[in-house]
Amino acid sequence: MTTLNNSSKEQKTTLNSEIEKFLLDKGAIKVGFATQETMHSPEGIPSTNLTKIIPDGQSAVCFAFPLDKEKIRAYLRKDLPNGRVDHNKDNFDLYVKIIKISEELVDLLKEKGYNAAQIIPNFDYAGEGQLKPLLSKPQLSLRYLAVRSGLGLFGWSGNVLMKGYGATILFGGIVTNAKLEPTDPLAESESVCNQCKLCTKVCAFRMFSDNETQEVTLGGYQFKYSKRINHCRCLMVCGGFSGLDKTGKWSTWATERHPYPETDDDVMVTFASSVKADTSLHVKGEREGFDRKQFKRDPVLKKVFSGDKKDAGTIFKGVYLTCGNCQIICWGDPELTAENFRILTNSGCTVLDDEGFVDVKSCEEAQKIYDAKFPNGPIITEQHKKVAKFMKRILESE
Repeated sequence: MTTLNNSSKEQKTTLNSEIEKFLLDKGAIKVGFATQETMHSPEGIPSTNLTKIIPDGQSAVCFAFPLDKEKIRAYLRKDLPNGRVDHNKDNFDLYVKIIKISEELVDLLKEKGYNAAQIIPNFDYAGEGQLKPLLSKPQLSLRYLAVRSGLGLFGWSGNVLMKGYGATILFGGIVTNAKLEPTDPLAESESVCNQCKLCTKVCAFRMFSDNETQEVTLGGYQFKYSKRINHCRCLMVCGGFSGLDKTGKWSTWATERHPYPETDDDVMVTFASSVKADTSLHVKGEREGFDRKQFKRDPVLKKVFSGDKKDAGTIFKGVYLTCGNCQIICWGDPELTAENFRILTNSGCTVLDDEGFVDVKSCEEAQKIYDAKFPNGPIITEQHKKVAKFMKRILESE
């Protein structure tokens, strides 16, 4: 084991402090640091290798910004006309803020002679081929970085929870070849998750197990969260391809509806038949949302989402949030989380009106309107079944 001399330690600590101050001054609520060693996964779990971001990556910085809870409540209630668009805008605006601050930090480190690059928060997936997005493995996981560097701990859903915020946070991060001093993870006693498991009940297609866990070891520390039953359950619902909950008593903002898939085979057939759904929803009278045109004129965003990162900009060019419930339901306080659950499960169901705008009705009314428009329900063809078998083989081979 190599022992650092005092000057090396002081140099690390000074740079850590400078980076932390820079980020806190920009509005971050907490900053953590990790290294290639502290992110080491003996199980070989993907998304833990800093050199996926830059070949000489030695250290990573991770930081958190909060979402607007008032806008989350309006989104959960399905307030018309602006409940959906306001939360969407808050989410995307915060992503842009994080991306721009990350790029400023990268420039600051480069000015000091270090190599650095930011971790794209979303849609920058590892792997190749047509099913690359379906596999949904980030180049480097911001959640893994967040728990290992002490920003928070996993809740049952696998979202990272922070005291005072729950899971209502977004993360940013950069990787550098500068040698930074890693921060320790939080003790399990500091977890704000009381395992109420309401997160499992707000996923309309029930992706999370309510009794089994999976583990990841990072730099000698073990972390656990609920086992994922099938990721495609999330992709269908969070992707906006189906919104009606298993109970039939509430929906996400998505207006498409498919029967609850009981088995993995059902999941793949439902997924194959649902992916052509139109997820671009509009509410009559809602105000302007996120300005997607800024990609054509903002020099920072154009720089970040260029070359091999071009596809990562998809999240801002054509994605509309309709769910995210497992994250935004949890505020880290049992009473507030229970109130969020009550609000969501009494918010009704979405359906398209005769003009094609999203409306919110009781679930009984919404079902009558949907049945009148689609008396045969979702159509599943033999081609859908063939595609489902193909996708299942690919996923099982990974």
